[in-house]
Formats: sequence, structure tokens, C-alpha cells
Amino acid sequence: MIDWLDERFTPGPLFGWLCLAFLALIPLVWIRARGLARRPTVRFSSVRPLRPFERTWATQTRFILPLMRIVAISALIIALARPQSGGAYRDTSEGIAIQMVLDVSGSMAEEDFIMGGRRVRRLDAVKRVFEDFVLGRGELRGRENDLVGMTAFAMYADTRCPLTLDHGSLRDLLKETDIPGWVDGRQVRQHVESDYTSLGDAIALATDDLRRVGEQAVAGVPGAEAAKSRVMILLTDGADNPPDFPRIEPTNPIEAAKVTARLGIKIYTIGAVGSAPPRQDGFGMLFQRRAQVDEPTLKEIARITGGKYFRATDADSLVTIYDEIDRLERRRTGERTFHDNVFAAKVAMLTGLALLMTELLLANSRYRRIP
Repeated sequence: MIDWLDERFTPGPLFGWLCLAFLALIPLVWIRARGLARRPTVRFSSVRPLRPFERTWATQTRFILPLMRIVAISALIIALARPQSGGAYRDTSEGIAIQMVLDVSGSMAEEDFIMGGRRVRRLDAVKRVFEDFVLGRGELRGRENDLVGMTAFAMYADTRCPLTLDHGSLRDLLKETDIPGWVDGRQVRQHVESDYTSLGDAIALATDDLRRVGEQAVAGVPGAEAAKSRVMILLTDGADNPPDFPRIEPTNPIEAAKVTARLGIKIYTIGAVGSAPPRQDGFGMLFQRRAQVDEPTLKEIARITGGKYFRATDADSLVTIYDEIDRLERRRTGERTFHDNVFAAKVAMLTGLALLMTELLLANSRYRRIP
């Protein structure tokens, strides 16, 4: 009996015994109180004149009110004991950890991608397709069971969103992400940070984020199970161009990728350059801006880590790329068994409250008596 109580009640077997004893005493106390209570009486010579009046169903069933109160109090006591539900369910969902590494340098403002029949900035197209990739729209199925985070980089690398299952918050942070000096898709000032592309620092920072959440998964930290498999999606439209700080050696992208590979993290690289319309220079001459993507470096990063390189020239090709990554990175995290430890307590509490409210309503309506 002690073992049964220890398994079923969180506060422990002693509290369980006390709850059972109290529940057993409630009916005895109620019966004793009814027997000793003084009732108002009216003296009369004979009850014969009252015999034609039959008892109504309300008077015959009025015992339901104290019974409902006893059951309600019992249910609330059981809820207070926090009974542990014995039910279990199995989770066979798939999930991994994905860190999106997004270039937000000034060149991402180039309007050479077409979406909805109009030209948009590279960054806007990339953000929209990435949002569809995470939430699931159109051809993309979504990553409901994945931990997804985001790192943005230009002059500096910054973790805009840690790896999370809260994809709604990720979407909000993604919408707020823009090129330095830009607000809501419009340039408000020229920002020096937008002139640089710290590719190596971005890989190093994203690798560290994935490393930490991977260690949490191995340690069994709740919510980090999906991080046992980790990938990085690196999207840029340029080459590594870090700032030149005195006495600070910039992180080499290839060396950073080697560290990433040793940790078992794959990197899928995407070179995003569309076809921009010709522009006029100061002398009225038309010129075509050439892509500056360092494809050899991106291909080498993907090769070292066991990933793959893609080239995106428009929004449709971006969707195709993310769809392929989506298919490549689907795997089962394993079958996990969960015990629902709060369901029984919730049922007991809601039952108790419902009975108390019903008893109060009936006592002041159909079962009301005077005095």
C-alpha cells in the first residue's frame, strides 16, 4: 500500500495516508452533524391534515446537495495530493537542430530576385523562403519538430535567435532582421557594418551554438532531444571580407569549417545571386553588376563538413534548394515514452470546482428553502 501511494502521489506516502483518512472521516462527520443539529419545530395537535400533501421530488432528493459537496471537497483534496497519471504515450516524431546563418551585408539589398511578379531584395526573398521552410508553406512541409535558430552576420556575427522549438518567436525575430542602416526594408543611413562579410566568424559562432545544444541533448536536458543531429544552412552573396582590427586575426572560414566537421555538424552552403537589371553610371553608361560569390570556398566548406553547395539565382531556385535540404535532413530521433503526470490532478481539480459551482447554483435555485 505504501509503495502504491508513493507511486501515485507526488508529496509522498504520508500525505497520501492523511488524505485518505480525511476523506473517510468526512461522511462520518456529516452524519454525526445531521443527527445532533437542532431543527426548528412547530407544535401542533395532529399531522392528519398534512398527510394529503405528498413530498415533492425536490424534497426527496435534497440529500444530493451535501453529497455533491463531499465529493467536491474530496476531489479537491485528491488534486492537492497531485496524483500521478499512469497513462503513457509514445512520440515517434522526427527532428534535428538547424542553425540558419544569414548574410546581412550591404550587397543583400540588391533587387535581383523576383517574388510575386516584382523585384525584391535578396534579403527579403531569402527571409520569405526561410520562413516558409520553417513554418511550412507551398512546396515546403515545415520543420515542426526541429530546433531552429538564426545567426546573422555582416561586420560582426550575432545570434539573432537561439535554437528553439518556438518557431513563432523565430519568425518575429526574422522579420526584424535587416541590413545595418536599414529599417523595414528602407535605408535610413549608410552604416559601416554593412561593408563587411565576416564569414569565418559566422561559422564559428553558429558552430558554438550547435555544440552547446548538442551537449545538452546528450546530457538529457528537456527540449534538447532533437539536437543530437545538427546542421547549418549558410547563405551568402559574397566572399569572406572581415574587418581589419589591429592585433586580431580574423577567423578563416575553411579552418572554422574543419572544427565544425570534427563536431559532427554538416554545413549546407548557398550562394545567392540573382540577375539584376543593368544600371547607369555617372556618365550615363549602362553596366551590369557582377556576382562576388566565392563559390570555391563555399563548395570546400560543404565538402569538409559532409554537406552540399547550392546556387540560388531566384526565389524559385531558393524554394527548390530548401526543399532538397528538407528531404535530406529528415530523420527519426527515436521512440520516446512520456508519462502524463498532471492529467489526473487536472481532472480532479476541474471535477471539484464543477461540483461546487453546481451545488451552489442548485442550493440557491430549485433546492432553496426558507428558512
